[in-house]
Amino acid sequence: MTTALVDDSNRDIELLYNDLCRYCDEHKVQMSIEKFTDEGSFLKSLQHTAYHLVFLDIYMGDTTGIQIAQKIRKLDSKCQIIFITTSMEHAVRAYRVHALDYLVKPYSYADLEDALSRFEQVASRFAHYIELKEGRYRTRILISDIVYTDYSNHYIQVHTPSCMIRSYMSFDTFFPLLSPYTNFLWCCRNCMVNMDYIESFDQKQFMLKNGKSLTIAAARRKEIIQVYADYVFDHCSKGDPMS
Repeated sequence: MTTALVDDSNRDIELLYNDLCRYCDEHKVQMSIEKFTDEGSFLKSLQHTAYHLVFLDIYMGDTTGIQIAQKIRKLDSKCQIIFITTSMEHAVRAYRVHALDYLVKPYSYADLEDALSRFEQVASRFAHYIELKEGRYRTRILISDIVYTDYSNHYIQVHTPSCMIRSYMSFDTFFPLLSPYTNFLWCCRNCMVNMDYIESFDQKQFMLKNGKSLTIAAARRKEIIQVYADYVFDHCSKGDPMS
């Protein structure tokens, strides 16, 4: 899950960031969080990042959170927006841009927890995820957040942009969890890669957008490269550019 915090107050962003980290820890949710203190840098990030959730301050220097939300809506109808502000003055306009919630500073952690619970209910209607046992807890991982998976010492390791989740299970047990999703490719022994995160490739390896390289199994090299080529072609023919 990718989340953006947009507020021109560094103090308020850090308070929100800490509360979100607490929520993720208590509810076993994986969240990649990006912080922005100005409209320009956030809007620029929208060109290459699809956010699941955006927290917006209403008052942002020369602009307003409402105006930023209108720009988000033009780019991504599924992105959920939670406004955080010091006044209820803009509440009606906030809901006109289909905001999920509207928190008034100083909000309580319970208020934020309630808003995030509502977000998870809404997001679950269109977000696919797997659930793995990590230690004593079960952790939900969005399919779109999985960069690649591998296997080490009886543990499945799921790598996301923000962390790695380890779960004690065999690869044969784990494999069926991802096999329904066409963006995952079994590229080498006990390793699956999300093809949306591949930057380039040669005859021996895939180079990922995070700088990591994954080996292409020599015995299946032609087959693997063909599957990836077909996947890329399918995306391009549908006018769905890969991020």
